[in-house]
Amino acid sequence: MAKLHFLLDGDGVLWRGAALVPGAAEFLEFLRAQGHTYCLVTNNSALRREDTAKRVAGMGLPFKPEQIFNTNYLAACYLNKHHAGTSVLVIGSDMLLDVLKSHGLRPYTAKDLLPADIGGSLTIKPFMRESLALEPDIVLVGLDTGVDYNSIALACRLLHDGAKFIATNRDYTYPLEHGYLLPGNGAWVELLEKVTGVEPINLGKPETHLVELVEREMGVERAQMVMVGDRFETDIEMAQRAGIRSVLVLTGVTSEIPKCWPEDSPPNVAVRDLAELQERFDSFFGGG
Repeated sequence: MAKLHFLLDGDGVLWRGAALVPGAAEFLEFLRAQGHTYCLVTNNSALRREDTAKRVAGMGLPFKPEQIFNTNYLAACYLNKHHAGTSVLVIGSDMLLDVLKSHGLRPYTAKDLLPADIGGSLTIKPFMRESLALEPDIVLVGLDTGVDYNSIALACRLLHDGAKFIATNRDYTYPLEHGYLLPGNGAWVELLEKVTGVEPINLGKPETHLVELVEREMGVERAQMVMVGDRFETDIEMAQRAGIRSVLVLTGVTSEIPKCWPEDSPPNVAVRDLAELQERFDSFFGGG
C-alpha cells in the first residue's frame, strides 16, 4: 500500500469543545504504526501553532507545531507573501496579532488606532470623525470572542474607503460538546460584507490555500493526501477543488449521511467515526 498523508480537521473530527472524539487518539496511533503521516488542517484562527500543539497534547493527541496548519499561521504566511509592509486592521485574537507581528507585518486593532479617551459612550458621529485619518490597507477578520461595536464600525469605515477585505475563514459555527453550536467567524464576516457590499478574500477551507501550504512545507504530493472532515461546505469541497481524496465523518456538524450528496462535493468515503475508518481502512485505501 502506498503511504498516505492525512489532512485532519480538528473540531468535530478529533474533538468537540474540550472533549476528545472517541477513537481519535487510536486512529493517530494506527496511522503511525502503518507508516502513514498526518497533519492538522483547521479553519481555527484563534491560537498559535505552538499553543494548539500544547492544547491537543493535553487531550492525548500527538502533534508537533510544524504539523499544525491553521488559518492563524496561514494568514501570516499569505499576508507576508502578498502584502508585505502593509498595515492591517485585525478583528481577531491576541494570538493572531502575535503571529502577524512575528512575520514582520503591521497589525493593529481598533483600540490601538482610536484615541484613548473614546469609550463605551461613543456616538457614531464622533467615532467617524476621530477615525477619518486612519488608513490601514487591509481589514483581516478572524474569530474574536471579544469583538465590540467599535471594531466592527471601524472595519466598515475602512472597507467603505477601499481597504482590502480578508477573512481567515467563513465558518458560521463551531461545534461544542453535547451537540451545541456557537457562532463562528463567518457570522462577523457576513455582517461586514452585508453592511459594506465588499466581498472578502477567504483564506480558509474550502479555498485551497491550506492544501498548498501543506504541499509546500511538508513536501507532500496531492496524490498522497486524504482530507478527513465533518463539513461538506469546507472540508469536502476543499478536497474536491484541490483534487485530493476525502472522508466525511459524522461526529461533528454533519451527523447523518444525506439521502443525496451535495452536487459539487460528494466525499470519496463516508463513515460514522474514525474508529470505523480505521476498521475499514484496507478496503478504502488498499489500492494505494
